[in-house]
Amino acid sequence: VFEVINIMLSFTSLSGSVRGVVNGWLFCTIMLPVTNYRFRKSMGWEINPALLYQAYVPTVTRDIVYGWARGFVGGALNSALAPESAFGKAAVFGIVVLAACIISSPGNEWRGYTLQPKDRKLPFAEYFKPVNYVRSTGVGATIMGIALMIGMLVTPYAEMLFGYLKEHMVLGLGVLVVIGGVFGALMKQ
Repeated sequence: VFEVINIMLSFTSLSGSVRGVVNGWLFCTIMLPVTNYRFRKSMGWEINPALLYQAYVPTVTRDIVYGWARGFVGGALNSALAPESAFGKAAVFGIVVLAACIISSPGNEWRGYTLQPKDRKLPFAEYFKPVNYVRSTGVGATIMGIALMIGMLVTPYAEMLFGYLKEHMVLGLGVLVVIGGVFGALMKQ
């Protein structure tokens, strides 16, 4: 959803960092109820509409900082490195995402601290563990940077494949049936 909003905002006259701020705010405001629903369900906690925007301030702050950082770092790196090849552009994009994740990462700690159950809430000095913070930030930022870099690299090929399958609908349906059968067989094992 973040990338869809980002593409829509690219048609505006907003600068990269301002576009990132708007993108972060829109993304959080639209997606936080979904995120909180999934989080609360996974924890076995009560789900009610009043709690779907829980921790809005730390989450929207994190997402705005992430969006701003993507715009700012992206502009700086693209100007400095001026990548021309598809791989170069994807690599710079991956580095931009990694950097934005690291820059916005204090928001993850703030959000987690805010979401603690009241009956088991730890003081911040006990809750915050620098080693855990560095590890989870590094791993999460690396995964996100690599995933979006690879996504940028495969997107043109996926577009060509879907265009081909759209023109050859019977073949496309056959491929879909085969994929469904393979997944079905794997799920039974």
